[in-house]
Amino acid sequence: MTQPYTLQLRPSCPAHGVYLRWLSPLGNWEPWLFDGDMDPTTVPEAGTVFRPEQGPTLLLRRGGVDKLLLRAGNLTPAQHATLTTLLDSPQVYMQEASGQLTAVLVTAAPAGRTSSDNRTTFDVEVVLRPRNPLTRV
Repeated sequence: MTQPYTLQLRPSCPAHGVYLRWLSPLGNWEPWLFDGDMDPTTVPEAGTVFRPEQGPTLLLRRGGVDKLLLRAGNLTPAQHATLTTLLDSPQVYMQEASGQLTAVLVTAAPAGRTSSDNRTTFDVEVVLRPRNPLTRV
């Protein structure tokens, strides 16, 4: 007598850390969970100004960009090579625990540092979303 076996696929990712997915040069969707150190920053943009005929220039609003520096450590050479494809990918997404994908832009990635003879670290900075002080998210 055989028992039925149910297989359930979940499109979600782990709840802790930042889970990135990107299109590799070979056409695969590569995943990586950055669960180490993360440094969020906000970089102010140039403000929108009003220049009256008389008087000083008035700053109407100054937006910003939310960025997140992600770190992965203790990587093998193969893992580091896979993460390097993230830098050239035309499509990079951050996947939430619910499965929702949010497009992000990779803006910078310092060179990997050697943490031992055959292990490296990989840092990447991603732009999450532009901020507008006139609206609340």
